[in-house]
Amino acid sequence: MLNATHSLLAYLGALRGYSTIAESITDDALVSEARNLQRNNIIPTLTPPPGLNLEEYGESILSRFANTNLGHTTVQVAMDGSQKLPVRILGTVADRLDAGELPHSGALVVAAWMVYIYRGRDVNGRALMLDDPMADKLREAAAGSEAGLADRLLGLEKIFPEQVSGNAEFRRSVASSVGRLLTEIA
Repeated sequence: MLNATHSLLAYLGALRGYSTIAESITDDALVSEARNLQRNNIIPTLTPPPGLNLEEYGESILSRFANTNLGHTTVQVAMDGSQKLPVRILGTVADRLDAGELPHSGALVVAAWMVYIYRGRDVNGRALMLDDPMADKLREAAAGSEAGLADRLLGLEKIFPEQVSGNAEFRRSVASSVGRLLTEIA
């Protein structure tokens, strides 16, 4: 719950021009997206230990992220996305797809990562560093038209398992989110 939410706030926050996770958490729209991710995508895949309320735990994560003393930058949390996405969100996406549910919030995390790579700048024109062991491969796959961005990056087999990338509904959800984010971050 913590890491997937951290990634969502990092990519969306960086694209919106926020330097830190604490700044990102001041944006009501991003907090709403974080709650949607937790409640609609992650929590249904978990069995909590006795006595743990996962929604309350999710709220405690958001409170922790609001702590300005932590100093986590959006770009810092966004680094190594090719390594982090599979363990932070793609397992959850696969679980939701297996359950017959389309994880729209999971698709949004993936789309925000894609737009982060593709645009390489935030809404204010500030450069966003791509610090990733696959940076060259990611830039190569992202190069091209906006229309094919989601398909090109979902085609990276080292990141996306067939169970996820091969799901047509998930691909459409990612592509739709990519299109929306590209318009918002124009």
